[in-house]
Amino acid sequence: MTVRTRRGVAASLLSAALVGAQAADVEWDGTTYLRVPVRLGSDTRLVMPEPFDDAWEHDEEISATLLDAHTLIIRPRTDKVEQRLTLRGRSSGTLYLARVSSALPYTPLVTVHSPEAVEGTAGSGVLTVTALLRAMMLHAVPPGFRVEKSTRVLLDQPPYRVVAEQLWQSFGQAGVIARITSTLPQRSVPIVPANIQIQIPQLGALRAMAADDYELNPSQTSSRVYIVYGR
Repeated sequence: MTVRTRRGVAASLLSAALVGAQAADVEWDGTTYLRVPVRLGSDTRLVMPEPFDDAWEHDEEISATLLDAHTLIIRPRTDKVEQRLTLRGRSSGTLYLARVSSALPYTPLVTVHSPEAVEGTAGSGVLTVTALLRAMMLHAVPPGFRVEKSTRVLLDQPPYRVVAEQLWQSFGQAGVIARITSTLPQRSVPIVPANIQIQIPQLGALRAMAADDYELNPSQTSSRVYIVYGR
C-alpha cells in the first residue's frame, strides 16, 4: 500500500511537471527575441496578444497556418530549424521579433503577453530597435531625432532596387525609410531582411530591417522598408 502511494505521488509530480513544460508564457518587452521552440513531427502554437502579419526568412523550412486572428500554428518541415520570424501587430503597430528554433527546449504552446505600450528605451534612454522601427512605421518622430529627405540609392542589384526617402538621426542611432522595388516585375519576389544587408558605416552597425509588405509581385511591385542602425 505504501509503495502504491509513493508511486502515485511520483506519477502526480511527473504529470504536473509535464503539464508545466507544455506551455510557456512570455512577456514581450520590445528588447529581446521571442523564443519559439519547434520540433519535427509536432506543432507549436504561438498565441499573440493582437492580430498580426507574419514574415518568415525561409518559408520552405516551415508550415505556418492561422488558427484564428491571434494564433499561429507552426510545424517544421526539416529536422534542424534556426531562423527569425517577424510579426507586426495590426492594432498597435508593434513589431515583434522571434527566434524560431529546434534547438530550444520544446513546448507546444507559447503565449505572448504585451504591455499596452511597447515603446521601450534602453537604460541610457536610447530607443530600442523595435521602438525606432515602430516610430518610423507610424511616422512619429521621437524627441531628439532630426529628419532629412533623401534620394540616395542604397541597393541596385536584382531582384531589388532600394532608394532612401528619409533619414532619421540622433546621437548614436539612425533610421532609414526607403522604397524597395522589384527589378523582376513579372515575378513574385520575397523580401527577406536577412538577405538584404545594406551597410552604411557612417550610421553605425545594421541592427534590423522591416517592411510594410514582405512580398513583391506583379500587382505590387514595391513596398516601403524601414532600416535601423546604431553604434
